Amino acid sequence: MTERPAVRELWPELPEHVRERFLAYGHKYWSQVYEDVALQNQDWIPLRSPVATHAAYAEMNRVTEAVSRLVLEACRRRARTAGELRRVLGVPEGRIQLLDESEPLTGRLINAIRSDLLLERGVPRMVECNVESALGGVLDADGVIKRWMDVYVDEPLFTGMGAAAPPSAVDARFDAIRADVGPGKTTAMLFTAGGGYPGADRPNYMINRLMPFADRGRELGVDLIVYPVEWVELDDQNRLKAGDRVLDAVWRMFVPPFVNDSPGMEAVRTANAAGTFQMYLPTAVWLLSNKTIFAWLWEDLDQLTEEDAEVVRATIPRTWVYGPELRQRTIDERERLVFKPTDDYGGHGVFIGPLTSPEDWQTALDTADGPHIIQELIEADPLTMQFLEPETGDVVEAEVSYCVSTYLFDRIPAGVFSRFSPPGAGGVVNLTQGALTGGLLLVNDLEA
Repeated sequence: MTERPAVRELWPELPEHVRERFLAYGHKYWSQVYEDVALQNQDWIPLRSPVATHAAYAEMNRVTEAVSRLVLEACRRRARTAGELRRVLGVPEGRIQLLDESEPLTGRLINAIRSDLLLERGVPRMVECNVESALGGVLDADGVIKRWMDVYVDEPLFTGMGAAAPPSAVDARFDAIRADVGPGKTTAMLFTAGGGYPGADRPNYMINRLMPFADRGRELGVDLIVYPVEWVELDDQNRLKAGDRVLDAVWRMFVPPFVNDSPGMEAVRTANAAGTFQMYLPTAVWLLSNKTIFAWLWEDLDQLTEEDAEVVRATIPRTWVYGPELRQRTIDERERLVFKPTDDYGGHGVFIGPLTSPEDWQTALDTADGPHIIQELIEADPLTMQFLEPETGDVVEAEVSYCVSTYLFDRIPAGVFSRFSPPGAGGVVNLTQGALTGGLLLVNDLEA
């Protein structure tokens, strides 16, 4: 077996004078770095980004690429089309809006990937493989680390360490969109006012906030309009219109099972049925995010190459599709398990065994709506982070829960979205539940 590089957060291993210098920059520039970053929690601000080596970043990307490929292959062993896959997964008909059930299960469906990784004793463990055009965090993943790099740029101590940001996830995503829909197409990034992104309930605010993002898209060959799906209309040829612009393509930034009905959404359905626009990406991709697939990968170990089987054993938590036959075992082993719905996102409905009382755990099992999985609990390494409380100026250092997300767009690695709990919190690490974000700073190996 090939020895893989360790993947860990390097802060505790940095020399004290380096740590002190990082924190001095954090105290001086935190407000500049976190200006208008989409955080539900404004009570604490991180004073730095997490730190990892370039080799660790490459290893996380290797895992993300391998697992996303294995996810598609597991689906193709069981189905040929999106409709067949929906049925095998037990997803109700009509739950996934705009689904073309005849969509073949091709490589196009893994065009946009975000892995959610927990680090466990130097090994990246993937708890979710998100497959969606509406992947969150890209703008802030790029923005936070770019701003830190802007303030570090003239610091010889950091440049001597090879300090760098990961490649731009924003740019990689635009390259993937342009390649998928074709050049010269008028494309709308359709978001929903019912989404969980901070400020999404104020469409004009979102349009203005994302204007620099749209400008960057045009620089990279994507004629982008940022527009709420609720405002979209049809012309007399069943083509979609955003204001007075006719749309050739839609970059779908809403999650297909979780978008509210509206006249705009009805217009999208009508135009989709008429085939008057191209979608990045088809809603069939949502099926590949279904957490049942991790259980399939464990079931399929004897059908994989030894190299691929090792990826599953080393990086994917042991996962089972939950059923009545597993109820007693799930109760008995509560402190070693996580209970999750297979077809949801954002940490909704997730119960972490040791953080859930026996009574609440049993209630969750007995009242669960729809298919669920149980998953081995990862003993994740904590992140030691320094936080500023803006209201008081106090600084707190705390060990907190930590998740690293790496992106692939059109199979190309780009960007890192790190999330971590604020002081005193724990459990599910998700922005909608108060987590913070800090990008990822890459440096040379400390022994180099």
